[in-house]
Amino acid sequence: MASSSSTALAQWQQIEALVQAWLEERRQLIVLLCQVQGVDHTPSREEPDPPIHQRIQDLCQVLMDYLSAGYFEVYNALVRAARHYGSGPPQWAEQLIQRLDASTEEALAFNEDYDNPTHCMTRLTELPERVARLMVALEERFALEDQLIVSLYQQPVARAGQG
Repeated sequence: MASSSSTALAQWQQIEALVQAWLEERRQLIVLLCQVQGVDHTPSREEPDPPIHQRIQDLCQVLMDYLSAGYFEVYNALVRAARHYGSGPPQWAEQLIQRLDASTEEALAFNEDYDNPTHCMTRLTELPERVARLMVALEERFALEDQLIVSLYQQPVARAGQG
């Protein structure tokens, strides 16, 4: 029994470390979004900061890394844990994951439009509107992800307290 508890604790510690690293990546994404949103989008000859296209490319890279980690690592780990400790992931958790697709589409479209310097410069005038749309989509995404984390994280705790 103690071995089972130790194994369960180790598994949850791994999941927690994964989620914490992912949330740190989210923080970086938010910082980059704010930086891109707050810049003057007119090219200048003397830019003390990295050129706007470089900042946007950095944003696109972190955005894709964040989305990939969510879909291919974090969500799967949380759902596997829910299945292991319960009768399976609640149906609403699967529905939450499906609702994340809308923000994924917006993020992928943003990345496709701004993923290289040429794309950035030809679409620079659209950038403020596109960043605003991306931020709205990500705000909803973050709320859904937080619901998923909290609900699935608490499931084993609730079951353990019943025993």
